[in-house]
Formats: sequence, C-alpha cells, structure tokens
Amino acid sequence: MKPSVTARTDVERMRGEELIRLARVLNIPIFKRTIKRSWLIDELMKELEKRDELSVPPVILESPAIILKKVSKRFGKKTAVRSLDLEVNPGEIVGLVGPNGAGKTTTLRMLTGIIRTTSGFIQVNGHDLKKEPILAKQRVGYIPEKPTCYPSLTAREYVMFTARIYGVPQETALIRMREFVDLFQFDEFIDSYVGTLSKGNLQRALLIGIFSREPPFVLALDEPIYGLDPRGAWNLKKLLRQLRDTGSAILISTHILEVAADLCDRFVIMNEGDIVGRGSYDQLRKQHPEAANLEEIFLNLTGGIPE
Repeated sequence: MKPSVTARTDVERMRGEELIRLARVLNIPIFKRTIKRSWLIDELMKELEKRDELSVPPVILESPAIILKKVSKRFGKKTAVRSLDLEVNPGEIVGLVGPNGAGKTTTLRMLTGIIRTTSGFIQVNGHDLKKEPILAKQRVGYIPEKPTCYPSLTAREYVMFTARIYGVPQETALIRMREFVDLFQFDEFIDSYVGTLSKGNLQRALLIGIFSREPPFVLALDEPIYGLDPRGAWNLKKLLRQLRDTGSAILISTHILEVAADLCDRFVIMNEGDIVGRGSYDQLRKQHPEAANLEEIFLNLTGGIPE
C-alpha cells in the first residue's frame, strides 16, 4: 500500500500550472511575479507534511470486500441473473467470464447500485447496498463497458468532480491525477472536453478518475481493456497486478479469454444468467481434464466446442 505521507517525487512530476493550483488549494501565498520551481515545491511539501500528520487512517478492506448472495435480476419474464453467489477478497483479481448476454454487465450494474436486484443480498466492504447505499457506492470504482461521462466537462474537471464525490481532498486528487495522467499518457487530452474524446481516451479519463483516491480499492471493471491501445492495455494490466498485490479487491468482467487468463487469480464463468463453472485455472483444468486450455473449458461450459 502506498504510504500516506506525500512523496516529494509525486509533487516534482507536476507541471508548473498544476503546482500553482496546488498552492492555491493549500492557501500558500505567492506574491512574486516570478518564482523558482524548487522554492514552490519546498513550500508545498512543508504544507503537505503538516496535513499528512492530520490525515485520517487509510481504509482497511473487509474480507471478503465484495459479497453477492443469491442475487437475481429479472426484466419482465426474462431472467438475466439467477441466484448468483460471488465473493472477492482483498488481494485478488476475480474474472467474471462469459459470452455476450451471460449476465456479466447486469451483475456489475447491480453491484454498483445502478440497477436494483430483484432478490438477494449485496455487500461492499461491510456495507449493505440496500441499507447503506452511499457508503457502499463510495467504496466502488466502476468502469462501464460503454464509457459515458458529462460531455461539457473537461477531463481535468471530470477527475476533480469524481474526487469530490469520493471525498478525496483536492490536494490529494491533484497530485494523484498527475501520476495517472503520466501513466496513461493522457497529457495531451487532460484539458479537452469529454464530449470530444475518442472511446479509448474516454476510458483513460474514467480510469484516472477512479484512481484519484488512495488505495486499497474495490474495483468493478466491465471490459476495461477494450478500447485501449496496446501500451494503455499493458499499463493498466501492470497497475491492476500491483493493486492486487497491495491489497485491492478487483472484479473484472470480460469475454476476452486472453485478458482473463493474463490477469485473474480465479474465474467465475457465467452462461445465460447462471454460474456454470468457478475456480482457479488449475482447479478448472482438474475439473475438465479433457480440455487443453481455458478456451476449451469456457466453450465446454457455455454450449460446447463448435464442430
């Protein structure tokens, strides 16, 4: 887990105008027409160190961090998800895998409170989604399959808006935003209007927004790699592994088996609203010794291998 004390290197990577914004947030007076960058960073660090001493303790995730029990969702006569049981612990990436229409996106939308369950129980980091919806939702970082956002905001404004929703101090959000703008090579677009961004760049903006908080995270990611270029996908996968190793709980929905095999510690395989298989890759191989790989296991469980 990243330490709560702000590292000088985090501040040093910020651009000049971002340092000025940070100084304004921290109420550091600037009277000179020209100032040295090193002086400003020194002043910022003094104030940040004071605030770090007063900062609240980091969030400790419950284990399991995500619990779904007997969760079902019906749309009219159609059952999209049927009596689903699912848990995700801190320190693991769980892949929710299945063909199109299996119920994966519906499951994530129920987990994040976007749609209500027909029946069942959902808990996020100890908070019952029905009884404590705000507390439960505040813990989840969600990326939808089809990213949407406020088109009239710039990407920078969107990230700061997201940080306010999560209750992140402005100074923390400014520093972390620069870290992830660099990671996802988004500098060219950070002041562009959201409505002008391509799908891949909109995906990057949403990712920077959910990472404005301090880890550990509870993440619900719906096809997070889709839309990113190879470098962006590589950086995201590397980041997710690092977050897992430092205690985050991550649920990823995908029908791209290469992504699941590359990232996930264990799998929950869905088909037509039902769970048809679950376990680590080794466990699934033992359950299906006739299958040569994850792809054949998946096909066997979701309709059979095509002739």
